Amino acid sequence: MRRNASAAVVVMALVAMGWWMWPRPSAVIVIERGGLAWVERMTGRVPLPETLHVAAAGRGTTLRVVNQDTVRHELALFGANAGETREYTIAYPGTYAGVCTTHPKTKRLVYVVE
Repeated sequence: MRRNASAAVVVMALVAMGWWMWPRPSAVIVIERGGLAWVERMTGRVPLPETLHVAAAGRGTTLRVVNQDTVRHELALFGANAGETREYTIAYPGTYAGVCTTHPKTKRLVYVVE
């Protein structure tokens, strides 16, 4: 009985470490049908701001774009076709800017990776 309990504790510790260390994107942007874009955070979703600050993560910062719309969206440098999920790795901290090609008259988008 004691051996089983010890093995269970070890397995649970390994699973917890794997979950904690598993690579996750630094930012996830979800584009809903109709073109409304959200940033997913641990605390919930917020509308995509004009300036998105992204925490740099080691050798490469990952940004995920999930396009649930029926048209392609190009959010500055980061885009996805209709129904597609893309991940981008940003090698160096910096400021990246542009507009959404689908909505060129809307606000300018700035990504600050620091």
